[in-house]
Amino acid sequence: MDRLIRTFSVLLAILLVLVSPCRAGEFVKAESRDVVVLCDETLSFAARDVLRIYPRVKAELESTFMWPVDFTPVVVLVGERRAFEQMAGNRAFVAYAVPEKEAIAIDYSRMNVKPFTFEVTLKHELTHLLLHRHITKTVLPAWLDEGVAQWISEGIPDLILPGKESTLSEAAFSGRLFHLDTLTHSFPQDGRGLALAYEESRSVVDYIIRNYGKNGVLNILEAMRRGTGYKEAIEMSLMITFPELERRWVKDQRSLSAVLTFLAANLYTILFIAAALLTFWAYVRFLIRKRRLASIEEDDEDIPVP
Repeated sequence: MDRLIRTFSVLLAILLVLVSPCRAGEFVKAESRDVVVLCDETLSFAARDVLRIYPRVKAELESTFMWPVDFTPVVVLVGERRAFEQMAGNRAFVAYAVPEKEAIAIDYSRMNVKPFTFEVTLKHELTHLLLHRHITKTVLPAWLDEGVAQWISEGIPDLILPGKESTLSEAAFSGRLFHLDTLTHSFPQDGRGLALAYEESRSVVDYIIRNYGKNGVLNILEAMRRGTGYKEAIEMSLMITFPELERRWVKDQRSLSAVLTFLAANLYTILFIAAALLTFWAYVRFLIRKRRLASIEEDDEDIPVP
């Protein structure tokens, strides 16, 4: 349902610009041979930025995947946060792609607000379009789609993750990680579940690259482009089964390095709890000592005076 809402919202924005000349004073359409940008006239400067940045982003993706960006995406820029939230159907997102329409929507009000930058966000969303453009003969799992996009965008997702603490580490140590099979077609829509799905997606792809190199990921995608299912593509490319990959990845999330990372990320919380426990223990010792002193005084009073 959310995907349908997003698709409709992007199509509506496109139609407002392309078929409503009476509103030409309010909307801007900027285009080149490679990309079309639609936005409110107040964002005309941002539209020019897209035209300037896009060739570089396109070239980088083609160089990485060795696949052509042989389509002309439509980039819709939205300047008001509330309007974008209505389009996205979720307050967490700052951008999203609609592969079936080769369209991208970006909340420009969130660009250049750490950790997001305009170019990285555009690159992230264009990666989604490129993957869906070439992988059409088999299912592209949502976790792999998002994980690859985050890898390409240097770990930056297209939504606002809650807090600095790692939802992934907490879920790993408490045994609440999502099984990857449950993230094949969609992600949870609640804030914490959505954040965990995004973190898992990035983590699995990072694990593959760390242990098998970036060609491990690229070989999986190339096999899928040719029509091989993702589980078979993983086995062909990494020489391990999909369940074994998931088992090793989960084990890695509970390794010593993961523990240290979790402790570092939650250092202030741990120190606060430790300080609270020490304070409580000091108070208990104070009460015990006070009672002992009171008992000694009572005993002294009971001793008869000669």
